[in-house]
Amino acid sequence: MLKRISAVVIAAALGATTLVVSPAAHATGVAKPIVKDISINPSPVEVTSSNEVTATFSFTTQFADPSKVTATLQAPGGNPASVALTSSDNSTKWTGTAKFGRQSAPGEWKFSVTAISGNDTTNESRGFNVVQVWETDIRGFGAAPEPIAAGQVLTVRGDLLVNSNQGWKGLPGQGVWIAFKAEGSSTYKRIAWDRTGHRGEFSTGLKVYKSGWWRAEFEGVAGKFHPTTSDSDQVDVRNKPRPPAPKPDLDSRIIRFNASPEPVKYGKYVYLRGLLQAEDRWSWDGYDGKVSIWFKTKHGSWKYVKTTWANDSGAFYTKTKATKSGYWKAVFAGDRDVDPSSSARDWVRVKR
Repeated sequence: MLKRISAVVIAAALGATTLVVSPAAHATGVAKPIVKDISINPSPVEVTSSNEVTATFSFTTQFADPSKVTATLQAPGGNPASVALTSSDNSTKWTGTAKFGRQSAPGEWKFSVTAISGNDTTNESRGFNVVQVWETDIRGFGAAPEPIAAGQVLTVRGDLLVNSNQGWKGLPGQGVWIAFKAEGSSTYKRIAWDRTGHRGEFSTGLKVYKSGWWRAEFEGVAGKFHPTTSDSDQVDVRNKPRPPAPKPDLDSRIIRFNASPEPVKYGKYVYLRGLLQAEDRWSWDGYDGKVSIWFKTKHGSWKYVKTTWANDSGAFYTKTKATKSGYWKAVFAGDRDVDPSSSARDWVRVKR
């Protein structure tokens, strides 16, 4: 009788053990992987020049097989491309990078992560924008006629250009401000406004009563175009007709004229400097006259670029962006006291 009771107790104990073990065995099953905390920095990605921008992608995982965590990057209308990943914190934190340049399509991109654990797969993605911001420039800006009588209409004109993937070209449909700084003032004030035509050209006329400097200003467009400001152009406004100027009796010359660097990269500044002198009896002295800068290609004709002034010592200096190889020269148009003169020309090669 005692043996029989013992058998029943043992059997009951074994059965109880079986009931306890079964749930534990189920708990060892593989959990579904989790992908979270996807981060993109910077966002949006702004490409503002020829320099590439590096974006960093990061995220965390749980319950994922580290050997089966992958990421892709997809451009608008393109195919997914793999992103190399590095892990830390026991393969739960992940990081990848990608470079974006002028060749990167603007618009919404997608960063996607796939994590696998056993037979379970988790996919998560995050969208972000790539923005191309382009350099702009105002060229050929000028105000005419000069000098001008008070109350007459001055015409200001120029061209707004954008440096696109196809090179410099006219930027149409953009607002350009015309600003003026009167003699004796230190600030420019916006006077008029015009919208560029299909070639980027703009032009407007204004009645003028004061001498001073004129320039064009483009505010830019956020996420598309950089702002830019033209070189200034000085205009002398005369209130009364001046008597005929006497015939100049002094000779002038421009020496040490130099355009540098040579060669110069496309779109970079070329610096122009020289010395304007007037002959005073037996010597040459510096002369503070108005000097214009001119340019011509090898087989082209001379074209006006901009105006600058020589200081009391006769030295002048200015700069402008170079887009073509060719010759540069400085010209003094003369005045009531001094004859006109021109510098020797200086060749500068533009390389891309």
